[in-house]
Amino acid sequence: MKVTLDSGTIQAMSFFQNMTGSSVVDCITDGDEIYFVVAHGQYGLSVGRQGAKIKGAERLFKKSIKIFEYSPDLKEFVKNLIPETQEAEINGKNIQVKIRQSDRAKVIGKGGRNIKIINKFLKRLFDIDSLKVK
Repeated sequence: MKVTLDSGTIQAMSFFQNMTGSSVVDCITDGDEIYFVVAHGQYGLSVGRQGAKIKGAERLFKKSIKIFEYSPDLKEFVKNLIPETQEAEINGKNIQVKIRQSDRAKVIGKGGRNIKIINKFLKRLFDIDSLKVK
């Protein structure tokens, strides 16, 4: 899927990269939150010691920041997006994720907000049509 980024998103990605020293693969801004996908193996670099880098970035952006680590392996990337994943089943362009019932609300988010962001990243980075939580 071809993704067109607006200038604000490109600036946010560049600013975050310069501030943390990590490579940003993708970024989505949703209201008062910014979601970054950083390159494989760079999650710790982007968060910083005791969360110092991410806290500084949140102060400057004046938004809450969530970071996910990219992986070229789709199953691993899904587990990075949804750490509560017990089992992931990939059928073509669809993914079914099994999680504990107690984690369901947290994974889906208020009004489906979290799952929408996860679906956007999966569509943009792996051309996946849908993710279902069971």
